[in-house]
Amino acid sequence: MSALGISLPPRIRRLAPFLLAGPISGPLLAGAVLNFKEGRPVLGSLYAFALAEITIVLPLITAKLGLHVL
Repeated sequence: MSALGISLPPRIRRLAPFLLAGPISGPLLAGAVLNFKEGRPVLGSLYAFALAEITIVLPLITAKLGLHVL
């Protein structure tokens, strides 16, 4: 980015790869990875659990409820 004359703050540079995963799952993925790296496995596990719930369980529940409506 510095070749274009744009300088991003370190926090944005650190989180930018995670934001490519999406506006909801990206911050959850960042929270899981960064907390595991910083030695906080309990908080990292909570972020990982929330990420799994959003990406796997929520679509399954929505599909099941949608089939009952038909």
